[in-house]
Amino acid sequence: MVRTRTAIAAVTLLGLVACRPAESRRAIAEPAPAETATTTTAATATASPSGAPMPAQAGPVQTVESAPPSPPPPARVEHLLVPGDRVASIVRSADAAPPLTVFMPGVCSMGSAYLHTFPEAARKQGGVVAIEGDQPCGTAGFRTFSWDAARQHARVEAALAAAGLSEIPREGITLVGYSQGAALAEQMVQRWPRRYTRVVLIGAPTDPSPKNLGRARAVATMSCDRDVPARMKQAARAAERAGVPATYFEMPGCTHGNVTEGERIFDETFDWLRAHERGLDPEAAAVRIAGSPPS
Repeated sequence: MVRTRTAIAAVTLLGLVACRPAESRRAIAEPAPAETATTTTAATATASPSGAPMPAQAGPVQTVESAPPSPPPPARVEHLLVPGDRVASIVRSADAAPPLTVFMPGVCSMGSAYLHTFPEAARKQGGVVAIEGDQPCGTAGFRTFSWDAARQHARVEAALAAAGLSEIPREGITLVGYSQGAALAEQMVQRWPRRYTRVVLIGAPTDPSPKNLGRARAVATMSCDRDVPARMKQAARAAERAGVPATYFEMPGCTHGNVTEGERIFDETFDWLRAHERGLDPEAAAVRIAGSPPS
């Protein structure tokens, strides 16, 4: 009897096991390893320098953006004391390097006033010095140049020396002349082509000669649209035919002696000269400049 009850109990137990869901059977037969919890924790935590786990960082990482640089102050036209000569004007480059561009105005005019029409372009393009005429013209503050190219050449060098330049570099400098200044600039390019290698002629009183400009590395002509545009356009074409890189720029809505859209016009002009100038003469060399003009 005892044997019969034992057999019945065994059969009952086997029936209960057979009736469990498959998941339960697996759980009984394959218990989870004890290290499962440890592995899960290690995957979501960062170890400290001592080796102990640290809690995972909560939330996104915050990045701090630096403030944009402040814009530079406006370009300034400054007085430039030239020993032995009249005060000139200067716009300095952003890096304070000596300028390699000189502006010469016209009859009974004022170089500093012209420089005020494009100070930002002057600074961007490496700085500009403007000299005044060496003769009075009867109007206070206005001057006129004597028709002496050698004297004006010496005055240009004196102004550049006062601005910190010790020598004309191999690549030369840019000479900008308006009206009478254009006529003198043409003579100076013809006589000292290795010094004045790039030239801008604005509203010239006579037709510029391609022969005089023949050794320039690049030439730009310019006019107000109500001044002498035909003359200056023709001068650029003639220089091109002579083999000199040349082009014409026009200032809108102005008459002789004036400047409109100076910042844009001069910026584009200086960019063009630099981009189109022909190769440097292999025999070109830096030339030390004089410090004072002739008395």
